[in-house]
Amino acid sequence: MNSHTYAGDRIRLDLAGGAQELAQARRFLSVYAEQAGVGEDRTEELVQAAGELFAVGAPQHWAKAVSVREDLDGLTVVVDLAGDGPFEVGAESELLLSALSQQWGWRREPHVVQVWCEMALLAPPP
Repeated sequence: MNSHTYAGDRIRLDLAGGAQELAQARRFLSVYAEQAGVGEDRTEELVQAAGELFAVGAPQHWAKAVSVREDLDGLTVVVDLAGDGPFEVGAESELLLSALSQQWGWRREPHVVQVWCEMALLAPPP
């Protein structure tokens, strides 16, 4: 990963599949957040939200890639899910993603379903 990223740059990690893909994605996002100057608490929330993005749509859909983009006031994480069949986000996932992120959603693209969330760089005031 390049330490000279700029606002609006998107960095993508293609996943090889298998048991280690979630661990790879978590490490990728942790390193990116650290380089972007995100605090430890927000980094943990970012990684937790990304883990939930990985889980939505399972078992019919599985993670193919994860990307992150830094904007002026936050980070956007996008997970590309491969697979066929109907796509649903469970109520528990909806609640967790709504609590952890500013906004989130999903969209069908050719050959993948993209699930995404936007996270503020700074934690909201209590």
